[in-house]
Parts: sequence; structure tokens; C-alpha cells
Amino acid sequence: MGAWDGWQIGYGDQLLEKARDRARVARAVEARAVARAHRLPWAAEVVDSLESERRSGAGLLAGGLAYRLFFWLVSFGLVVAAGASFWVRSSRGSLVDSAKSFGLSGVAARSAASAVSEGSHGRWYLLVAGVVLLLYFGLGAVRALRVAAFIAWRTSPTRLRRPVRSSAAFTGVFVLGLAVTLFSSWVRHESPALGAVLTAATVVVFSALALFVFTLLPRAPDTTARSLVPGALVVGGGVTAIHLFITYYLAGKLERSPKLYGALGASTVVLLGLFLIARVVVSAMFLNGTLHRRRS
Repeated sequence: MGAWDGWQIGYGDQLLEKARDRARVARAVEARAVARAHRLPWAAEVVDSLESERRSGAGLLAGGLAYRLFFWLVSFGLVVAAGASFWVRSSRGSLVDSAKSFGLSGVAARSAASAVSEGSHGRWYLLVAGVVLLLYFGLGAVRALRVAAFIAWRTSPTRLRRPVRSSAAFTGVFVLGLAVTLFSSWVRHESPALGAVLTAATVVVFSALALFVFTLLPRAPDTTARSLVPGALVVGGGVTAIHLFITYYLAGKLERSPKLYGALGASTVVLLGLFLIARVVVSAMFLNGTLHRRRS
């Protein structure tokens, strides 16, 4: 194949990509027009936000964030298992029991406890290593959140100040979220009626935590905390829905799966749950950024 043929193929690929971009833009314009015609609230803003996510590679940003959250959760599991392994039941309960009782956090804690009980007796070494890794991977998660915020808000990157304090703050927020998940799961197990009311309350708690995190992350200079509320509500509702999905649907799937998948069940649940959480958080950032630009 000659140089002329190669140039023709490359030029044809460019034309095809441009045609695809024009088709995507046309679909977005059509969706906004339908939303305005039917007067659907927030529909045009959501369409613009999704289009901005597509152009910015929000899925890749969520994948990178989930990757760092996974290693943070492994470190947290080491700390919990080495320092307070009595929190997890010592009987030979299955992964399904942990998922039904405590959701994502129960799966991670039980897996870490099994690793400690089957490994060496140096729990102090594991505890120290877990704390160090917790701070390290917490800092990685903070940096991933900042990168997503820079892209979502279209602001210039800045240097992170006080990285240790930022990592500790991230750990505190995440641990508080896990505690809320554990408590709500326990209440639903003991009293389904009260658990339904508490589930609605967890949406408010997760929304408040998300709002606090968004105020600490980079954003446009002329924004206020009130402008971050829509994204915070998305995180609150999304995280609660993910927890219910893992507890009541995915746990049953694992229970009906062959024993071969039991060893891979913990990794499947944790990785899927973390990616979904990261995807919701990134989408909330893009929604806040899109709403701010439309108001401006």
C-alpha cells in the first residue's frame, strides 16, 4: 500500500469521526429541544452534563478514582482486621452473609479479617503498614478527585496544599460513610419498617457528606455552597441506591452462583461498588459545573 492510499485511509477516518461528532451533537440538540417542548425540569441541563462527560472521558476519570478507592479500602481493611478484628464475626459465615448484613463495607472487612487470620501473627506490623498505606492511598484518592474537579469545572490545575491533612480528611469522610452504611444495614436487618425510614435519612447524610467534600475540592471562584447542592443530592441518592443494590440484589446473585465464584465474589462486589460510586461522584461534579456555566 502506497503513501497515497495510506493518506486516503487516514483522511477517510477523519471524515468518519467528524460525521460521528456531528451526529452526537445533533442528538444532543434534539434531546434539548424535546426537553424544552415538553417542559421537562432539568432535562436540558442533564443532557448538557452528559455531553460534557462524554467529551471529557468521565468514565476514565471514574475508573482511575475507583482504582485508588480500592487500594484505600484494602488498607482500611488491614487496619480494621489487625486492630479490631473482633468487629467481624469469627464464625465461618459466607460472603453472602456479610454482604446482606453490612453491604460493601462488610465484604471488605470480612475479606481482610480472613487474610489476617490465615496469615502471620504480626498484627502490629500489619497495623502500622495499614496506617501508612491508608494515608498514601488516601492522598491518591484526593488527587484523583481534584483532577476530576479540574476537568468538570474547566479550571486551571493548582498544587495541593497540606497533603497529609487532605488524606486524613478523606479518610474521615469515607469512614463516616462506611459507619452510616453499617448502621443503616443493621437497622434494616432488625426492623424493616424503621429501616425504610432510615434509608431516606441516609440519603440526606450522604448528600451532606458530598456537599462538604465538594466545598473542599477545586471549583469556579464565583460559586457558593448552594450551587453545589444538586450534585450533592445526586451523590446521596446514588450511593444509597448502590448500597441497596449490593445488599439485596448482588448478594443473592452470589448466593446462587457456583462455589468457584465464591473466591472472586469479594473482589467483584468491591470493585463494582467502588466504580459505581466513583461514577456517581464524577457525574455530580460535571452536573454542578454544567449548571454553573449555564447560569453564567
